[in-house]
This record gives sequence, structure tokens and C-alpha cells, in this order.
Amino acid sequence: MSQIVPDGKDWTVVLDAVCAQCAVDVRGISPGDAMTQLPVCVDRYIEVLARPDAQTRTNPARWSDQEYVAHVAEMLQVMTGRLDLMLEHDDPTFPNWDQDRAAVEGNYNSLPAGQVAELLRESAARYAAKLSSIDSAQYSRRGLRSNGAAFTIETLNQYAWHDVMHHLWDLAPQTS
Repeated sequence: MSQIVPDGKDWTVVLDAVCAQCAVDVRGISPGDAMTQLPVCVDRYIEVLARPDAQTRTNPARWSDQEYVAHVAEMLQVMTGRLDLMLEHDDPTFPNWDQDRAAVEGNYNSLPAGQVAELLRESAARYAAKLSSIDSAQYSRRGLRSNGAAFTIETLNQYAWHDVMHHLWDLAPQTS
């Protein structure tokens, strides 16, 4: 498998503006919205795993479809862990997470599609359960990414939600 070209963009821009690529605006997304809409997104991701070429990388700057699905599953795990840190500590700094390295180390493309689907279902269920356990009075609790970017519980959810929606956009059939 070829080495993926890393994406060096600072995606925190989506917290202040509509995404220039996928046109998703997360600024009004609440944890409740994410909990309600996540199951439909999970189903759409799982459908992608049935594609005959789901494990094929089409160019060096793009993961395979299966890698995108596995990435979203792991991203939801990472975000659940970050929410835990924000609830348990004042202004914690999150451990760094290199998504490209995680894809390689997790061998996303060599996993059986059913295992990836189950991983996504479990990760989404845990993320939604975590969100449902948070009182809205706690939404302003803060955490810091290793590069200094500050999040509240509410904006971390919006950031994660953009990832969910953006990768569905990445996986949409391309028309010529």
C-alpha cells in the first residue's frame, strides 16, 4: 500500500465559517443534533464498505473508502476520550493524534469490512452516550489540542461533527 500524502490543513477554520470544500456549517450543531443525526451517518458509512473497490486508494492524497470509515470510527473514539479529559480536568491538553499514522498503524485497509462496520457502530454509540451524559451547563468546559487550539465541549463536538460530515462528502460518488 502506498504512503498517503498527509493533510496539513488546520481544520479548526470550520468552527468559524462554512467549510469551503464540503459546504457544511457546524456552527449551529449542538451535541443533541449530533446524537440524533449520527445513526443515519453511520448507516451511510457502512453502505460504503460494500463497494467492490472499498479498499482501493484512487490517488496518493486520498485514503481508500474503507480507510475513511475506519478513520471516522477512530476519530469518534479520540473525541470521546477528549470529552472525558475535559470533564475530568480543567483545561487539559489533549495527546497528539496523527490520523495518517493511525491509519497505517491500525492497518485500516487490511481489516475485514464487518470489523470496520462494528468498530464504527461501537465508536458512534460510545460517542453519543458520552454526549448524552453531559449536562448543558458543562458545554463551556475547555480543552487544548497539542498545537494550542482551544475547544469547548460544544466546539469539540462541532469539530468532530464536521469530520463525520466532511468524510461523507469525500465518499460521495464523483460525477464527471
